[in-house]
Amino acid sequence: MKVFGNWRSWNEAANGLDGLVTAETVVRLGEAYVFAAENHRGQFRPAGEPYVWHLLEVIELLAVELGVTDGALLTAGLLHDVVEDTDATLAETTQRFGARTASLVDAVTMPILVSSADKGVARKTYLGGIANASVDVVRLKLADRYSNVQRLHTHPQVAKQRSYFAETVEHFVPLAGVDVRLARLFTEWADAYDFLAGDVETVDAADKLAAAAHREQIDKTGTPYVNHVRRTARIATAHDASEHQQMAALLHDSVEDTLLTLDQLRHLGTPPAVVDMVDALTHRTDEPQHDYLKRLAQTPDAILVKRADIEDNQSSQRLAQLDPDTQQRLRVKYRTALDILDTARP
Repeated sequence: MKVFGNWRSWNEAANGLDGLVTAETVVRLGEAYVFAAENHRGQFRPAGEPYVWHLLEVIELLAVELGVTDGALLTAGLLHDVVEDTDATLAETTQRFGARTASLVDAVTMPILVSSADKGVARKTYLGGIANASVDVVRLKLADRYSNVQRLHTHPQVAKQRSYFAETVEHFVPLAGVDVRLARLFTEWADAYDFLAGDVETVDAADKLAAAAHREQIDKTGTPYVNHVRRTARIATAHDASEHQQMAALLHDSVEDTLLTLDQLRHLGTPPAVVDMVDALTHRTDEPQHDYLKRLAQTPDAILVKRADIEDNQSSQRLAQLDPDTQQRLRVKYRTALDILDTARP
């Protein structure tokens, strides 16, 4: 699935917008970005990213993916949360950026709740209003939602991941039919994240979780990192790995190299045997290699997975893409690892 996040500063956004919209629109958007950044100062997304990254993702999706050139709509993309989540007011937004931009912001702003007991009713009413809104309001809200869920696996609370997934599938995926490009994005997203619809208890679900966790990572050879864990799983399967070992092979680097944690794996419904293997396969910070391998060997089912991992890492095809010194260093490292695994069985 496609992710957005090429712009992490206004300079990057301005460069990306050059040629897509008029110079006057870029200037106007720059003013809106400064206003948004000032009001959202000190705010962060659930995974810890600066809040303004979300705003830049929204206008990147609108301008690059959907070809939006309407300055008012793009400005609303930057300002869509200022009334809901900051001290900025709709009147101030109207005065500074015009009635059309303010009306779009207002349309996607959740109403202020009198009490927490009203939250469910208010949200249902809000979502119903979006469904019956103008095409531009729907496009704005879908761009906002896609940015919010495109890295859904990074939210620290699995329960929130699941509720966001369910709500998006129920309310927003159908709305994406307003534009074939949005429909494609949300359809691919829903398939990529459907491991959140139930427990991660199958190889297919583990594969999708691994793909999400490693989606934007590149390995030493310059290829998507998820290819490595998938090859490791195939190698393990060729050596008669059980289904749980295949799942562990897919997830063997997820805790060590991504934001995924062992507790999250448990909350996702990953079988305990798989979590135990992933735990064993995870190299702790500052843990000597020899100690790591000795500890790993105390979980016998993880040994086959580690051997598959090493087999892929030291394949001639992969090593050929590295410089000679690195090739030799890795050959020694992997040979030593295999020797330790041979002698460290419990």
